[in-house]
Amino acid sequence: MTLSSDPNRKLIGNDEHGWSSSGVFNFEGGCYAKVINLSEESEPEIYQTTRRFGTILENVGIDAVTRRLNLNDAGLTENTRAAYPLSHISNALRKSMAGHPRNVVTLSADAFGVLPPISKLTPQQAMYHFISRYTAKVAGTEAGIKEPQATFSGCFGAPFMVLHPFRYAELLAQKIERYKVDC
Repeated sequence: MTLSSDPNRKLIGNDEHGWSSSGVFNFEGGCYAKVINLSEESEPEIYQTTRRFGTILENVGIDAVTRRLNLNDAGLTENTRAAYPLSHISNALRKSMAGHPRNVVTLSADAFGVLPPISKLTPQQAMYHFISRYTAKVAGTEAGIKEPQATFSGCFGAPFMVLHPFRYAELLAQKIERYKVDC
């Protein structure tokens, strides 16, 4: 499931967001959703994106004779994905920008129970968790992984960051303080 499946919320994007002095915005202009075992009944809007021009399917099975998609096929991996433009989602906010958030929620795939399930963080604690990004590699999303493995992924993308991860963490803390955001 992805945030784009909530019809009661306006969507600016599903991943990869930035936060400027004008508010939050989306870098990618679309969504990226796991589609293994996706059905039209459970997620009709995301299911329909798998049938639309402009959607890119990754690791999705296809019948060689009928050319029909098989979203239940985990032959390659369970990590099947669809990448689709925001225009495929009816509740998308086309400008891909919104105001300042009231809350920032960070997620971790904590397979070992190291982190508390829910915590309210100070700006300094948010910096720490943003930099360290403790998470776990789990079966179905990582090739060759059978049991969870703890890992760290600074800023959830440090290899792609132009500046040192600490600079991004400082910017996050400044925004949390300036706009009085709960994290």
